[in-house]
Amino acid sequence: MLAEVTQFGSLDSAAVACSIHIAGTSLELSGHSDEDLRLSPGLKQFCRSVPVTDITIDIDWVGKVGSYPGIPIFDSEATWSLWRDRRDFIFDFSSEAINPHPYKRLIVNPTFTRGQLLLSGEALEAHWPIFPLEYPADELLITNYLTAHGLGVEVHGCGLIDSQTGGHLLLGHSGAGKSTTARLWQSRRGPEILSDDRIILRIENGELWMHGTPWHGEGWFASPGKSRINSIFILQHGEDNEFTELSPSRAVGELFARSFPPFHSSAGLERTIEFLDRVVAIAPCYEFSFVPDASAVDAILEFNHVADC
Repeated sequence: MLAEVTQFGSLDSAAVACSIHIAGTSLELSGHSDEDLRLSPGLKQFCRSVPVTDITIDIDWVGKVGSYPGIPIFDSEATWSLWRDRRDFIFDFSSEAINPHPYKRLIVNPTFTRGQLLLSGEALEAHWPIFPLEYPADELLITNYLTAHGLGVEVHGCGLIDSQTGGHLLLGHSGAGKSTTARLWQSRRGPEILSDDRIILRIENGELWMHGTPWHGEGWFASPGKSRINSIFILQHGEDNEFTELSPSRAVGELFARSFPPFHSSAGLERTIEFLDRVVAIAPCYEFSFVPDASAVDAILEFNHVADC
């Protein structure tokens, strides 16, 4: 399929390229003009030249992206749906506010290392400026690449780096208090906040590391930084600040419930669970029932101080 779609544009004529780097994964965009490489403001801070490219995406404009035939293997019930053509994955992005037909199509090989992004001129001509790799296309590429190679998992959480106590990761569903937690820490300690909504976990030399992403929450916190972490906290609203250690099996379940696995792939789901098994073997997981005020910050600091002793 990747070879067949080159009829829409000449990839050999691509004249410009740029790279982004998220969670230790590099993605190179190739296009025909600087406008093809336009990045959203949040993604710009993740621009970085690297010697090795993990994912290469070629951008081409077409007159129209027709609806893909058949039934999708996964429907996000939001902006994108997923098909399988031979071995390739086909992501169609649609919005009734833009056009009845898909406004772009992402075609990727099974290992998520090579792909083509087709942009519909008909659908997008009245919607400038265009950010070809805008969310969720960037997230789909990075997270599926990590899962396909067993390298990491994206989780729903707030990650921050305190100048004195290091990295802290607090996970939670929507409404659990991630952005509130980020603001409390910002006003109390002034940490680097990697994200108030989505963090990527990776294991390096037997240590657990969290990485910032461009995909922020209500607080709009995002940073390309990273930090080693020794424990994980699951946020729950409560009347007091209390910690409950979770068994490894329950911890895996709680982490999986707050992760973004590839539900379209049984192999990807297995790799996600295997990775989370490794995570909880390195870092203990605690349920943190908290009061949404400055005392929650103090409780984490005191807990970690006691644990370090």
